[in-house]
Amino acid sequence: MNIHDTARVFDLEQVPEGEEQAIKEVIELELQILQKSIGQKRPVPRAQHPKHHGCVRAEFTVANELPAEFQFGVFAEAGQTFPALIRFSNARKQDDRESGGHGMAIKLMGVTGDKLLAGQQNAQTQDFLLLDSPIFFIKNAVQFAEFDSALLNSEVSWFGKLSVLEYFVKHPREAWILHQIESNQSSNPLDTDYWSVTPYKLGRGAVKYITKPRTDGPPIVAPAPSPDQLRAAVKLHLEARGAHFDFCVQAQVDAAEQPIEDATHLWQTPAQKVATIHIPQQSFDSAEQMEFCENLSFSPWHGLTEHRPLGSLNRLRKATYLALSNFRHEQNHVPNIEPSPETI
Repeated sequence: MNIHDTARVFDLEQVPEGEEQAIKEVIELELQILQKSIGQKRPVPRAQHPKHHGCVRAEFTVANELPAEFQFGVFAEAGQTFPALIRFSNARKQDDRESGGHGMAIKLMGVTGDKLLAGQQNAQTQDFLLLDSPIFFIKNAVQFAEFDSALLNSEVSWFGKLSVLEYFVKHPREAWILHQIESNQSSNPLDTDYWSVTPYKLGRGAVKYITKPRTDGPPIVAPAPSPDQLRAAVKLHLEARGAHFDFCVQAQVDAAEQPIEDATHLWQTPAQKVATIHIPQQSFDSAEQMEFCENLSFSPWHGLTEHRPLGSLNRLRKATYLALSNFRHEQNHVPNIEPSPETI
């Protein structure tokens, strides 16, 4: 299916049997896993990407010349610049010396237009969530419920660890993908490629997002290994110079080769730049700034209807992220509100 076809983009979605029940199960399982892992620890961390290296101020500028099929949502006006916050994080690990997945969560501000989430229709933000892997190790919500059930069993008892082993014996390709993600090394989050993994509506078609760092000078890394060496690398980098990323899209041109519902499937269409991210020199790691970053909420559903998330994992994320974010903010006694340019 070509991006120029007139069929509605929502026709590209095919809801797996049992998805609605699976989403309910994942919410319950994720809350149980989080509560068991933290015990009485406070503040309650995120269930996903719990360790952040910091939130940095940035500018997101739309490219001056774009093909008509991409001129929607935040890309509608050539050259427009949005203030932004970007959270860099570890997917699971608390010690930066350990390999594993890493995240880049972008929050644009000053974004007008109807938003997707109920109660936030007038919010002024648009989020893009990315991982340093082009694919994920779980294809859809039904499989996610199966994995979370095995993971919770492994938390309950030593024998429960066999549940995770059995899961990956049943899903060997997913085990290989997770191994690849868990092997990711990063010496500086500002020098890392990131992918959205899941697809999104854009115009009449679907796209995935990619951010590619520009080489603005010699590599900057932490002077010595430490549990917080990635934060140290970002700090040194932004003391010495700014950073830039090219923000790109991959268009779906073939529904079979670039499926909507399977997040384990690699899209191999070319990436086209649609915007530039500029992160100026700055200080970002004061106690107040780190607490502000910790209290932020990111979701692929924080955004415009023109950027509606697509596919099973995104439908799962809508309900799950909201439930987990509400739980975290309630337990920590902090408001769950979207920021504005005046608050950063």
